[in-house]
Amino acid sequence: MSAAWFIVPAFAQTTQKGIDDKVGLGEKLRVEYVGYRPAVYETKALVEPENERPNKGGIIYVYVTNVSKTPVRLAFYRCNGKDVSHWLLGAYFAWDRVYHEQLEPGQMTVQEINAVTDHFAEGKPFVFSYIDRTWVPVCMHSTRLVEDPIQVSLIRVLRGMDGVEVHVRNKGGEPAELQSLEVIGHPTRDIAWVGRRMPGGSHAIARVRLQKPLAPAELVVVRAAVEQKGRSRSIYAHRRAFEDWFPIGCWSADPQTYEVLRRLHVELVVQGGTAEHEFYARSAATYGFRSMCPTGTFEGLDTIRSLADHPAVACWMLADEPDWSTPPVVMKHSDAFVRHFNRTKPTFITLCRNVKFFEYGPIADIPCMDHYCVTAPTSSKWPFVYGTRLEETGYYTRDLKRACEPKPIWVWSQAIATWSERPKRPVPTPDELAAQLLFNMGRGAKGILWFNYEHKVAERFPDTREAMRRWGRVLRVTRDDLLSAEPVEAEPTAPEKVDAATLVSWDKLIVCVVNLDYRIHPEAYPFNPRRNVEVSCRLPDWIKPAVALDVSPDGITKVPFEVTQGRIRLTLGDLNVCRLIVVGGRADTLPAYERTYAKAVQDER
Repeated sequence: MSAAWFIVPAFAQTTQKGIDDKVGLGEKLRVEYVGYRPAVYETKALVEPENERPNKGGIIYVYVTNVSKTPVRLAFYRCNGKDVSHWLLGAYFAWDRVYHEQLEPGQMTVQEINAVTDHFAEGKPFVFSYIDRTWVPVCMHSTRLVEDPIQVSLIRVLRGMDGVEVHVRNKGGEPAELQSLEVIGHPTRDIAWVGRRMPGGSHAIARVRLQKPLAPAELVVVRAAVEQKGRSRSIYAHRRAFEDWFPIGCWSADPQTYEVLRRLHVELVVQGGTAEHEFYARSAATYGFRSMCPTGTFEGLDTIRSLADHPAVACWMLADEPDWSTPPVVMKHSDAFVRHFNRTKPTFITLCRNVKFFEYGPIADIPCMDHYCVTAPTSSKWPFVYGTRLEETGYYTRDLKRACEPKPIWVWSQAIATWSERPKRPVPTPDELAAQLLFNMGRGAKGILWFNYEHKVAERFPDTREAMRRWGRVLRVTRDDLLSAEPVEAEPTAPEKVDAATLVSWDKLIVCVVNLDYRIHPEAYPFNPRRNVEVSCRLPDWIKPAVALDVSPDGITKVPFEVTQGRIRLTLGDLNVCRLIVVGGRADTLPAYERTYAKAVQDER
């Protein structure tokens, strides 16, 4: 499910020695690690019929350090004996990007290469060299693009920017042990681990507190030292530094709907303009709103300058669904344009075609996707014009996450927007809304944006509006835990036609359970309740269950459970549509949740 990282099969030992020898002969840069993710996406359970050029390559990240005593100014690089211009002009690369064009002694940077052809498929040789401004090679590195079983799946920047939480997965069968973890260039104040000894198919989490806070937008490179089969090596991952949070949002907002949106727990909306606009001058502060601020492809300079330091701007929205008509290299330049004029806010992009996630998703700081399974226009092949399987949105969420790790992703989840494909019920039923939400949460979404809230339509379908409100309570209660939890290989078992997705955090296991026994129908999907449902999964070794809770729109209730030989069995009873179960390692999880739930209900009034 997660994104894969790749390295030389013999790891860095022989190759690294060769590099060190060459550095001693005059090379100025050292290649520390080559990360690689092959472009893979769901093609069996869903089909994107319009895929004009299937991606046969992958994403390559080259981590390099200046090991000389003088600054190095980078000019260009070569791959497999050809200048980068060959690969870009021939459309072998969708785009490329380097984070620093000049490296001071000891400084590290990352060269990103988004390759789309089978010249850079898994198993192919990869020879990389940099040319500096003296027009001589300053490094040479040879490897193969082969999967590394140890992966960094998430770098979460903590509140206050003075630390990060790093999730590491061992996808392979061989056990491993994490020896250390650091944020390159940032002295550590303290570090804590769970799951440090990693058997195959396991998970670990590190919390790193730094001596000084990170600066907005600075490059965060994480290095984890790993011991496996008696050999030590390092893996790397990176992102830009912005404080992470779990938003509850929707697209549209206007002065007539501000109050009702806040009573639906919406706090993030799409809003452009300048600082003089009514929203930014008054309403954002009055109602506690933040905005996804559209910048356009290149024309948003006035907006960026006017709102550069405005606290209501959560992110700069580059584009909505550019994967239909705008080449990815144009979107990369659009992202660079915004980054050049403002570094205080992250960039954001919404995509809709899973076959293009690998080409577009890694461009922005916050990748997002939309896919609606009921009565909506779609890019995928549906069995009926008015709908498809509800779990399809979960495949899209999983594919976006896989393409963009270790960044957090947000997801547009279906709500109140009317289309004509299902005339008798143009918006999802409460059950259809809930199932799609749980599929998105269970596949690792770190923010839920409803699409949409159309006021006149909501008045026609008050049951769906009420579902938004009620599930907003659930998001309010669990969003900090969802923000810090990652999909985990927990070997879940569930009855036939029941889906169970598991996520794990520092002190909780989250299980999203959805009833798959329903029928696609032109008016509303009827669900057949599943009786006497039990779900079991393997517990991470650091989770010692104190309580299991069913967090529902109606409140929080305890769930009976048993722990046997490292597995937990949850007794859920009847399952109508979906359930969100939180297994907590602390007995005070229930009263803490109850307080947050009561506050959420109070805010609705």
